[in-house]
Amino acid sequence: MSNIKKFFSKLKSEVKFSKAGEGHRLNEQSSTPRSAEPKPRPPPSARQTSDAGTAARAAAEAAQQRLQQQTSWQQSGASSSRTADSVRRQAQRELEQEKALENQFQQALDLKDHYFGNRQISVESSPLVDLSNLLFKAPDVFGDDICLPYDELQQQIENTLRLQLESEPMVAATLLFLTCNQKDKEKLNACKEVICKYFDNIIANPDEEKYRRIRLQNKVYAEKVASLKYAAELLQAGGFITSDDKESIVYQERSIEPLTLARDTLMNGEPIQVQLDRNLKIFLPTKERSSVPPVQQLPKDPLFYQTTVGDVLREKQRQKDIIEKEEMLRTKAMRERDEKPEPSVQYRYTIIRIRMPDGIILQVIFQSNDRLSCLFDYLRSYCLIYDWLPFTLISNGDRRVYTSQDEQSMTFNQCGLVPTALLSFQWNEQALREVLGQTPNFSPNTFIKPDVLANATRL
Repeated sequence: MSNIKKFFSKLKSEVKFSKAGEGHRLNEQSSTPRSAEPKPRPPPSARQTSDAGTAARAAAEAAQQRLQQQTSWQQSGASSSRTADSVRRQAQRELEQEKALENQFQQALDLKDHYFGNRQISVESSPLVDLSNLLFKAPDVFGDDICLPYDELQQQIENTLRLQLESEPMVAATLLFLTCNQKDKEKLNACKEVICKYFDNIIANPDEEKYRRIRLQNKVYAEKVASLKYAAELLQAGGFITSDDKESIVYQERSIEPLTLARDTLMNGEPIQVQLDRNLKIFLPTKERSSVPPVQQLPKDPLFYQTTVGDVLREKQRQKDIIEKEEMLRTKAMRERDEKPEPSVQYRYTIIRIRMPDGIILQVIFQSNDRLSCLFDYLRSYCLIYDWLPFTLISNGDRRVYTSQDEQSMTFNQCGLVPTALLSFQWNEQALREVLGQTPNFSPNTFIKPDVLANATRL
């Protein structure tokens, strides 16, 4: 809608003006405020143990308790037909039985996973990636200049929209309502349906007083409307006011035009979208080392995935499972399931490093469900000096070649480029030969734009 576009344009202008700060003389020395350090995130909690292990420990504790009771009875002179040695042997047998049951239970789980596959575990934030260092931006509100952690950016968006409630109540209240409640789509849609019904009843029956009053104790209002943030501000922007007895809200305007505008704004409005900042980093090789160093010698980045001993052991077990499955008779459905590239852990983000032929390494961040074409588009738009020349990316792991023509529909998850990947860049050979034939002075060894290289970091 035009009023929403005008609102965003006005909001961007105010944000840019506020960023200029207070006025100062030209001969004054400027000072740069220090940015607040991000708060460290608490370490991830340990996983709970399995039910089978808990049962085994409980049985062991019970056997040990019986042993202590029997020993105390014998020390007190109580008559008993069982000696201390027999009690110990009985406890040992019970422990062995519980251990055997636990082993059988684990074997059953392994057999189930072998035939039916592992259960998928989707994690919001992998411990391999420190999400506190990920930055996000809201281009509709702040442009591309302001990048903050997710929670801080959401709070900044809310504070900015609240300041607009007096000057632009309808648009600001609608955006606050849609943005602050977008995590629960079901509740948001239910509330929108109820509010639109309130508006429609008054628009269709402007002379009916019963539709103009909404009791605050009404069950539908209390459960579906009042429980959501900024729903009351949205109704107030539409023309509802609190009654004198404080028990209901009333629409007292004679005209239904404010309601029509409020309904159109609510139905056509969209929550403010937050985008992941690519956090582009560029690494240049030093003069002392012209060759490209391996990834392990690149600067340590808390966002970059580092291989651990556990990763090596899991990969070894995966290869062992593949060999075992190849030696057994399987159905077609089982083979198709095993061929699907579905890891046991699904990462939300992936870090891609691109090694250029001249030794420069680019690092960017994407969501794992983004299409591979997003990487090609980003390189053309922001990095490559010849954005019109086709190129390919080669995986350093399986040497798979990715092109912009045949990888439009594949995601990073489907390609296995998670939680991180290193790709090698090269121009398309056929296209490069044609360009060199038509333009002899063409320089194929120049890849990155000069303004992008200005922010590079040397290894």
